[in-house]
Amino acid sequence: MTWAVFRAMLLSLWRDPGALVMAFVMPVAFFVIFAEIFANAAAGDFRLRVAVLDEVGSPASKRLLDALRRDPAVARWRVVADRAAVEHAVRDGGADAGVIVRADGEPLDAAGGFGPAPLLVVSDRSSAVAGALLTGRLQQAYVNALPELLVKSVIDLADSQFTELNATQRAEIAAGLDDMREEAQRGRPPAWSLGDLIEEQPVAGSPRATNQVAYYAGAIAFMFLLLSAAQGALTLLEERDSGVLDRIAAGPGGSAVAVNGKFLFLALQGMAQTLVIFAVARFGYDVDVLAAPVSWLAVAALSSAAAAGIGLALVCVCRSRAQAQTFSTAFIMVVSAVGGSMVPRFFMPGWLQDVGWLTPNTWVLEAYSGVLWRNVPLTGLALPAAMLLLTTLGTLLAAHFFTRRMMLN
Repeated sequence: MTWAVFRAMLLSLWRDPGALVMAFVMPVAFFVIFAEIFANAAAGDFRLRVAVLDEVGSPASKRLLDALRRDPAVARWRVVADRAAVEHAVRDGGADAGVIVRADGEPLDAAGGFGPAPLLVVSDRSSAVAGALLTGRLQQAYVNALPELLVKSVIDLADSQFTELNATQRAEIAAGLDDMREEAQRGRPPAWSLGDLIEEQPVAGSPRATNQVAYYAGAIAFMFLLLSAAQGALTLLEERDSGVLDRIAAGPGGSAVAVNGKFLFLALQGMAQTLVIFAVARFGYDVDVLAAPVSWLAVAALSSAAAAGIGLALVCVCRSRAQAQTFSTAFIMVVSAVGGSMVPRFFMPGWLQDVGWLTPNTWVLEAYSGVLWRNVPLTGLALPAAMLLLTTLGTLLAAHFFTRRMMLN
């Protein structure tokens, strides 16, 4: 009898493609996705898109930027015309960070000077890792490309602080170095360092923590919109099995009435879910949702409509409730992982970031990031809005098509 129960369970699994996928394919898919993400992060293999402006145009600045460009951490290099273009590239996501060799700054060999730093790193607070990484790579490029300026700056510093290097001054230098070492041990950095060469300027107005909360508000909201829409769309299969759908289809509107009615309900339900999540983000974590209310409402509406269309299409393409539950859950989990709803896309390897553009999650997050921390005007959201609208129309048409085919079978 035990063997008979075992055999029945085995045959049931073997004859259910959805169960096989969930048992053996989905775990492998998730493992590969997260292994790629965290292997990339652990190895420090981040690839930066950098916007560059050289206002000085000296041989030293060209050598420095050439060394930075050859750095393996730099994936894409974009030379722009002015500072506004650098800030715009970082703000709208065209670059992860930017670097400016400033004409109004100290010379590159003036470490410890009293004027503005010669190098300005422009970063987005929501991707603080990118700014820190570019700063580190810029310091490394300076050491590699301009060693004579580094030595000169140290000599100039010694000459200005300790005067001429005779025996007495050597003793003073030794004492001064001892003082520096003691200050460093107390956690007080010296008044000069390679860091004096670089100033960082964030282009987003909100603190980094608030931006991260805003990111995950949009990411988690859309993932659960997809799950709720798919769950709600399952009633279409229940109505088909009970004969209710046939009676609706016999009316003047046909099966389109059922599909459109469910789409409208799921879209409004998604809006309500989104409002609740962002209300918590606003009052619990100070996310400034109302900074651009019209843009935010537009993105929320488009994302809710897209989730409703996707949920209906995923269910209508399946033949049974069990199959729809398995397939829709698997699909939503994969696109959410690849699209950035679980882990920010910046931590992903380049090829996985490129694949992410095929998911609706990425376009939703691009739209929310533009509204909530990049201060992009409504017209600047045209591309993600168009992609979400096309997704909505395409999936809704697919739901109509598969519903009619489902009723004919």
